[in-house]
Amino acid sequence: MDISIIIPTHNRAALIEEAVRSAVGMDYPPGRYEVIVVDNASTDSTPEVVKNLQNNTNGRSLHYVREEQLGLHHARHAGARAARGEVLVFTDDDASFDLGWLKAYSDAFEEHPEMVAAGGPVRPVWENAPPRWFVDYMEREFRDSKMFGILSLMEPHDKFCLGPEAFFWGVNMAIRRDVLFKVGGFNPEAFGNTWLGDGESGLDRKLRERGMLVGYVPEAIVYHHISAQRMTVEYLCLRMANQGACQMYSHFHYGVPHWLGLFKHAADIALRNGKYWAAALLLRGRTDTRSLDIQINAATTQSQFKYIARLMFDKELRKLVLKDDWLNTSSGSVHFPIFSALKKR
Repeated sequence: MDISIIIPTHNRAALIEEAVRSAVGMDYPPGRYEVIVVDNASTDSTPEVVKNLQNNTNGRSLHYVREEQLGLHHARHAGARAARGEVLVFTDDDASFDLGWLKAYSDAFEEHPEMVAAGGPVRPVWENAPPRWFVDYMEREFRDSKMFGILSLMEPHDKFCLGPEAFFWGVNMAIRRDVLFKVGGFNPEAFGNTWLGDGESGLDRKLRERGMLVGYVPEAIVYHHISAQRMTVEYLCLRMANQGACQMYSHFHYGVPHWLGLFKHAADIALRNGKYWAAALLLRGRTDTRSLDIQINAATTQSQFKYIARLMFDKELRKLVLKDDWLNTSSGSVHFPIFSALKKR
């Protein structure tokens, strides 16, 4: 078995069916890859959907794994433990894939044995035509970097690239299985609708700190399906609030200061951004560029402030922030009480 495709899902039976049909339709030898659906504590018809799909896979291996501990990193790690492939390819349940997706990754890993991980282009598939204001905002962000992180869209290069500064996003990434276990897997990311860690960004940082090489494979194309709900001001603010929490996790990952140091950091954020917090209340829902920037800044920095406040008083959160290996021990099933009050995905 060369490659394992790992697709976590939670209560999205309709979406996972489309993703799996795309995954088992690869232009790649059936005996050389498997598809693993990780059901992350779903309460809908996901098990039945996957079981039905297992009867029609055109000779491809399709496996169902149940992970009861809610959290994206728990699901990814459950898939990694079950996988038999030398290369693990991670994606999301709202994606579909170019027919040559696996071949592109396979060829790149074979041609570049020094490459430990890779990412590829992520292109949008719109559920509905995006509103004009959203297109303008996205194009402004995409213009220079060729990336739009809020929707995990990227196509930064035309040619293959390899180096310690390359990166990937979770909807389209591949990594050698032994390397993933060597560095301790993903850091915590999504718990319910809240992002408390830096997920694949943290994994990428682990690789970079060790001088490992990451590639960009332009032929490994994934299509990210964008719902109408994601093309709203509310979603942009929620997504960037999650990003604010992610930034604080990364900032304090190697050491959480005494409460006074945390207080000073939080106070500095409040002093520098208080005016944007007030303005965002008045501009709520407006879609002109200036109003969007203010609302997004407020969502991001308020989330940073709240994260630091939780760090001051929550010992369990401090343990989570400092933990580095979530894959190789029983850490994959650790429960943190702080998550019990979070809204589910």
